[in-house]
Amino acid sequence: MRFLKANKVFNGLEFIENDLIVVLDSQNNFVEYVSESNLRSDNIESFDGILCPGFINAHCHLELSHLVGKIKKHIGLPAFAKEIIQIRASFSEEIAIEKMTLADKWMFENGIVAVGDICNNSTSFTVKNNSLIYYHSFIELIGLNPKNADGIFENGKNVYKNLVSFNLNGSLAPHAPYSVSNKLIQLISEFNALNNKQTSIHNQESLEELKFFMGVKNGFDDLFAFLKMDMNWYKAPNKTSLQNYLPLIKKDSWILVHNTFTNTEDVEASALKNVFWCFCPTANLYIENHLPNFEIYKNYLNRICVGTDSLASNENLDIIKELNIISNNSKYTTEQLLKAITYNGAKALEIERLYGSFIPKKNAGINLISLHDKQFKFLKKIA
Repeated sequence: MRFLKANKVFNGLEFIENDLIVVLDSQNNFVEYVSESNLRSDNIESFDGILCPGFINAHCHLELSHLVGKIKKHIGLPAFAKEIIQIRASFSEEIAIEKMTLADKWMFENGIVAVGDICNNSTSFTVKNNSLIYYHSFIELIGLNPKNADGIFENGKNVYKNLVSFNLNGSLAPHAPYSVSNKLIQLISEFNALNNKQTSIHNQESLEELKFFMGVKNGFDDLFAFLKMDMNWYKAPNKTSLQNYLPLIKKDSWILVHNTFTNTEDVEASALKNVFWCFCPTANLYIENHLPNFEIYKNYLNRICVGTDSLASNENLDIIKELNIISNNSKYTTEQLLKAITYNGAKALEIERLYGSFIPKKNAGINLISLHDKQFKFLKKIA
């Protein structure tokens, strides 16, 4: 048995009483809390800092790990997407897998125990199958023309079947409102609801997305021209992208990622839907040099989580760095911030019975962190 003591213990939901000790079994599974007065002092492992459950990275693109430092900052989302398309396939699969393996190892060593990961193909499955991290793979589908929805959907299901053959967890996911038709979104949502799976979508990441949906000239025009896409069929709905696809969200749970240009009306319109708001602030600064308005989510703090996005838009996959940016630009409390990278993230990925808090008979990871002047620091992985 192990008996862990720290200045503070955050259990995933709140700070527990200061005199309680965290008890683990020989496999580092959580057993219970006991009063320090009931133990011999020489049996207690003492730490200077805060103990908390392992971190949840709710949004990542492991497949893009080989693109670190390859794309310029602050070029805007349409130009960023164009760069991704042009360069991602210029590296061998061996290099891509090598970089994914390193990124996976780095995340685990830095306290991340579970990841919601976007994938466009099967390249990452072997890495995930050998990983110490729990992955939920969101198989991302792209196709704006509704005429192509059925074929794209069937191809996505084939990738999903391959994922299942690796004994990995996952679901289908639409890429973004500007790249996926409502018909394809509906097919994905119905499939995930039928299989009790959650859905993820890149939501309102750029002001150009709003312009596209309002039918005014926007940066995606150039991207579509580059891709030689015929857009003569398209008619703008003259509403925000979220409010356009919101009626398609039925029984399945959704993770809305980025939300950089989401407004109060969008948030309130989503109140009755089963949605989580995932923030990836480093990527927002890297691509658009703009952050979400974190304060408009103050009534939905049980629904916020955090991701790192990819190494194409980030220097590392450090969830604590993301948390510190949110801390600097919001009025969220320490408990609200820590809950976002632990329990809320696990809830968003529907793995709260395994991760995100100290769960009896489960090893959800234990990290030691510090907090000074509203800035968190990862110190080490305890279990």
